[in-house]
Amino acid sequence: MTRRQLLLAAGASVAAAQTSLKSKAKKNLKLGVFTNVYSRFPVAEAAAKIRAHGFEGVVLEYRFADVRFDPNAPDWGAAAKIVDTLGAAGLKIACLAGYYNVVAPDPDERKKGEAAFRCLVENWRKLGSPIVATETGTLNRKSQWLESPENAGEPAYESCRKSLAELARVAAGSGAVVAIEPYWRNIIDSPARAGRLFRDVNSPALKLVMDPCNYYRPADLDRVQPILREVFERVGRQTVIAHAKDVKPAPDGPDLPAAGLGVMDYPLFLRLLAGLDREMFLVVEHLGFEDVPRARDYVLAQFEKI
Repeated sequence: MTRRQLLLAAGASVAAAQTSLKSKAKKNLKLGVFTNVYSRFPVAEAAAKIRAHGFEGVVLEYRFADVRFDPNAPDWGAAAKIVDTLGAAGLKIACLAGYYNVVAPDPDERKKGEAAFRCLVENWRKLGSPIVATETGTLNRKSQWLESPENAGEPAYESCRKSLAELARVAAGSGAVVAIEPYWRNIIDSPARAGRLFRDVNSPALKLVMDPCNYYRPADLDRVQPILREVFERVGRQTVIAHAKDVKPAPDGPDLPAAGLGVMDYPLFLRLLAGLDREMFLVVEHLGFEDVPRARDYVLAQFEKI
């Protein structure tokens, strides 16, 4: 075979692989959205608008203009109204939002968050999804979204590991899954630490929310592709749901705007998701109601660039 023939064969092989990944992405990745974007509307109207925007599923956040569900004071009639209304509109509940600071320095705050999370895990059949998501926590006393120097230490890691291992134990007993969402300002702040956590807990009830934008520190935004690949190499196989937002420079650390407003390499992100070769929801987030069509269309357009 001549050099020209080898190059043509290699090019054809690459094109075939890209076509295969595009087909897998379009087949397996279903678009979803957080219900909080529609919380100003009654649940029936919200469900109709979510479907009209082209979404197939939601991350449930429990609050609408006419009905609310509080996991710390559960009203199962309210839960049934929400779940039934979304289901009647043809929407799948892809995940339950159980986000709380699993290592909160305030014991009362931690206890309240854990009680709510346990309620979701133990009663997921009434709420429509076995996947319950949470962040991995910070020792910052002012905000659960800010870093602390203590987060990098071994005591912080061990406290986080212990909390998540216990939640995974409870989830395994009810058939649920705890899906963690690492973030560079939290204790599980990197692909390496996330990989360590999955090895140390070693439970089928502990899985991952794939949101690569969360891993970028201020100095990392010129390394978008290498970090994206590292996330998938270390923990991609643990993914049960993915988020679609963006990342861009900001004075106080990377900002996380809606998809299409930053520097995330979406074609590569979608190729890596497609390579997992399993059905899952890709949930558009960090957007207001008025921005839904633009963000949705941006994400859909990226499928053609795989």
